[in-house]
Amino acid sequence: MGVFDIRSEFASYGEYHANRINVAIHMVFVPTILWTSMGLTTLLSPAPLFAYPEWAAALLSQLPGPALIANASTAIMLAFAAFYIVLDQIAGLLALPVIYTFLVTSQQYALTASNSLHVLLFIFAFAWIAQFIGHGVFEKRAPALLDNLLQAFVMAPFFVFLELLFALGYRPGLHRELRNEIGS
Repeated sequence: MGVFDIRSEFASYGEYHANRINVAIHMVFVPTILWTSMGLTTLLSPAPLFAYPEWAAALLSQLPGPALIANASTAIMLAFAAFYIVLDQIAGLLALPVIYTFLVTSQQYALTASNSLHVLLFIFAFAWIAQFIGHGVFEKRAPALLDNLLQAFVMAPFFVFLELLFALGYRPGLHRELRNEIGS
């Protein structure tokens, strides 16, 4: 099934993440990279690019907090979310509140903090440096980024989210299968 198969995607990405310290680094800094990327994308494209369908606009208007801007970061994350749902319907749906929270908070920070560009760039760079240290020092292997951009940018957040779900007891049979496939 290839790119839409949770087993092949997770196993392929997991081959690059066998060291516990590197995985811990990823658990912290992959979400950091995702959040700062959303903020930076918001700074590049702050204005709405599309209108929500009526049903979605009605739903979003019921949620507390600031409105979710239909900008480039939202469009990109909608594509990520759709991909995650195709890979694993339950985990993909469970990721939606996290994605929503990341979008709203990153958009608001990017658009309201006076020094948001500098702070976002600093945190983004620091997080990437931590990732490369994790791979170089602890994993002793080049990151997936160098072999597969889809895995590095799209799968990494879902991989981290699945690791958290697995630690909480989500689909233990699948977790065992995936761990066996990657040899950890």
